[in-house]
Amino acid sequence: MRDLRERFDSRGFGVTKYARVHKVKQPTLSRVLNGELTGKNKSGGEVRKIISQLKKDKVWVGTLPWEVSP
Repeated sequence: MRDLRERFDSRGFGVTKYARVHKVKQPTLSRVLNGELTGKNKSGGEVRKIISQLKKDKVWVGTLPWEVSP
């Protein structure tokens, strides 16, 4: 997951500003970027919202953790 943080940083995003813009908690965003949270447990939760937005912003690469691979 180190790559996730590097991709986030290389796109010029700041954790605090990104969290504020997308109305999520900064500590939760940091834990997602560090690979501590995956969103597998709670449907519709903040972690899933963050990961979905990171995917839209082309920071998250690959399938979403809660999606079943074919």
